[in-house]
Amino acid sequence: TLYKSVSSYIWEMTQVFKIDLKHQLKSISNGIWIILIVSLVMLYFWIIEDINPIQNNLLILFAIITLLYFLPALILHPLYYYINRKTKLKYNSEEKELILIDGDKSFRFKESDVEEIERVYFTDFKLPRRQRNFMTPTWRNYGLIRIMVKSKQEFILTSLMIDVVNPPLKPTVNKFRLIPFPPRSLKNRERDIIESENARKKKIDFFKASFSNKTKSELNKKLNDNDLVDEAKIAVREIINEKNTTANNV
Repeated sequence: TLYKSVSSYIWEMTQVFKIDLKHQLKSISNGIWIILIVSLVMLYFWIIEDINPIQNNLLILFAIITLLYFLPALILHPLYYYINRKTKLKYNSEEKELILIDGDKSFRFKESDVEEIERVYFTDFKLPRRQRNFMTPTWRNYGLIRIMVKSKQEFILTSLMIDVVNPPLKPTVNKFRLIPFPPRSLKNRERDIIESENARKKKIDFFKASFSNKTKSELNKKLNDNDLVDEAKIAVREIINEKNTTANNV
């Protein structure tokens, strides 16, 4: 039927992204071969070769240095996993629509609703392709995309669920970091937004108290005052609306 054909077409145009084995292995791929080489070297000396105590201590030191070199990846991987463990992104490239599911919460918005898409990844990606990956740190393939919506919502998609180099959404800002740690937690950002809104409300309440005894003509004159701050104009409009409501009820 036509409905099934349309539904099938829309489904085909919809890409679904979530944490999977493919993206996890790609993120840690620079570290896998290092682990294999170090493991083979140590096995060779410990099992095949007859080594003395000094050589044994050197091997242990080598293993510790390798572990420290691997440490950023060991930190980033569980951190990224924690951020996106309940995240699923559905992106319809035809409709330019995104559905982002985070646990039991679901957010639907259009690409036109997106204010900024920030990509954070390893510093050598800013170099020409032939100069990249000259050094192969274990965490090189880790990175994230931060989507900021005009409604002040913010979402983070890590390399454990998307290809950060070729993401489904084109980034508007690129940031290069030696270690691509996530930005400030979303809770902090939400707290800042709430604090900002509370401060704005206090300003509006202050201006309402200051203008409460003004007549309607005086209030209308203030609306035309270009030097008046936004919070003061909002206060004036609210007072006018309240006066109009009171007059209509009389």
